[in-house]
Amino acid sequence: MKNSLGELEQKIMNIIWMSKEPLKPADVLEKLEGEYAYTTVMTLLSRLYDKGFLKRELVGKAYYYKAAKSKAEFGRNMLRTLYKSLFDDYGVLALVQFMDSVKDSPAD
Repeated sequence: MKNSLGELEQKIMNIIWMSKEPLKPADVLEKLEGEYAYTTVMTLLSRLYDKGFLKRELVGKAYYYKAAKSKAEFGRNMLRTLYKSLFDDYGVLALVQFMDSVKDSPAD
């Protein structure tokens, strides 16, 4: 899927979604678990912006980033794309398999 997120991109998006205010790269780096270079975070934020996942605003010399869509909106769009792709490739089999996989769920 072309609009999917890599592991580190997902971590960054989760940080952005959890924040009530736009974040600069240093803020994101501070909240990331693990050892990452500042330039890596800057590059990924820029790529997420280029993909349309983030909005940014230049404040002084630093960009501040916020999500272009809520996590729920993003998830709906990702799932819609996934379902369409599966249905295009496998037709009714994809639908039947999906129904079989959820029929025994407590939330069905």
